Amino acid sequence: MSRSATPGTFFDAAMRLLAGPGLPALRIGRLCREVGVTSGSFYHHFGSWDGFVAALLDHWAAEEVDRPLELVRRAEVEDPGERVTLLKGLALTIPHDAETAIRRWAGSDAVVAAAQQRVDDGRRAAVREVILPLVGDETLAATLAEVGLSLLVGHQQLHHAGPPVDLAAQLDLFEVLVRSHARWPTAR
Repeated sequence: MSRSATPGTFFDAAMRLLAGPGLPALRIGRLCREVGVTSGSFYHHFGSWDGFVAALLDHWAAEEVDRPLELVRRAEVEDPGERVTLLKGLALTIPHDAETAIRRWAGSDAVVAAAQQRVDDGRRAAVREVILPLVGDETLAATLAEVGLSLLVGHQQLHHAGPPVDLAAQLDLFEVLVRSHARWPTAR
């Protein structure tokens, strides 16, 4: 155990542990073994378990809300309908198994629950921002964003250990729903 680690390597290992064995496996010793470092490296980067959890949650929010929204904003796509398609594709890259574990964790930890709420609120706002130019109505965009978020959360909660469900097909239907409310025809 002599290689150096960055906070990012700890975050990646934490998300793998959450996605695999789950929250019970997310412990300092196991995390350090996954990263290949001693606990001194962990404490050097985070100071404490609480410091790690706060940093992990901030990293998760940035990667799963801020980064995708920025990608959509920077995309050189004029058609608002195609922005919906882009956001839909990004939704498929979410680490759903790890997020399922985070949602469970949020049920017993107020700090994690607050971060989960921030991520959900951020996603809701991002979906609304992407949908609004297509549908042209704030209330309708907010309702469709809520449906989209409910689809994502429902998928994570209902299908994490059950039979595989084609999230892409569900998101395709959501896109059809959104496009059916378009103010004008869009490319597709």
